[in-house]
Amino acid sequence: MQRQTLGGIVTLKGIGLHTGRPCSMTFRPSSQGYISFARTDIKGAQPIAAALESVISTMRGTNLANDTAEVQTVEPVLSAANAFGVTDLIVEMDGPEPPVMDGSALQYALAMQRAGFKPLGGDYPSLSLKEPVEFKDGDIFYKAEPADKTMLSFTFARRHPFAPAARQEFNFELTPENFLKEIAPARTFGFEEELAFLKQHGLAKGGSLENSVIITKQGYLNTPRFETELARHKILDMLGDFNLMRRALGKTRVSCQGGGHKSNIAFAKILLEKQGQ
Repeated sequence: MQRQTLGGIVTLKGIGLHTGRPCSMTFRPSSQGYISFARTDIKGAQPIAAALESVISTMRGTNLANDTAEVQTVEPVLSAANAFGVTDLIVEMDGPEPPVMDGSALQYALAMQRAGFKPLGGDYPSLSLKEPVEFKDGDIFYKAEPADKTMLSFTFARRHPFAPAARQEFNFELTPENFLKEIAPARTFGFEEELAFLKQHGLAKGGSLENSVIITKQGYLNTPRFETELARHKILDMLGDFNLMRRALGKTRVSCQGGGHKSNIAFAKILLEKQGQ
């Protein structure tokens, strides 16, 4: 895979999903060799590298920090960059969290498309597994194995009286076209019984029926875009979190059951360790 950045500058504005705070976010072309987030609202803040070592929290999103600044819920932006093969990028933000937009990665992806793409030359590293790698933590299970293309699958399972949301499965071949059609539009979601917990912990302040799929014990409060929207959004999260490895997934099949941001990061670290062996 060759390194690539954007061909132009593009800006998106809105409020953050969890903080509810307004943010203007600008994608700027770069040739620095990686993706970084720059807090323009903090004087003297240094860019935060999009890397596993920058992760400070995975509670309902993946949050990054260095000694000077923090950014929250970066996985949808990184998911779009991963799908389009954007390896070099500066993401400027005048707030702590990217604008949630419609709760998916679609607006980020379309913005990148509008900016266009610019090849930089030089190789970008890819995973190259020699044998399957597995990770298990309770009911959570991951497996990555060599394949002839990039494939991801997710099984969502939860004890819940509303059967359509209790178990969902989705399999996906990673291409830019497939991402735009099958994964990017999948919105974040929440279960009604969790909302009080989220509010108590200062989360979901920007969440609404306009940007989140809400599930009650009787059904959906708003209409899902896909029958398997929950599982698809989990694949979106995986693509974003795995981008922190600073490696393309390459010819790899990744399957997951029941994972989230915390376990995504744990498995990404395991994959890098195996890659180095």
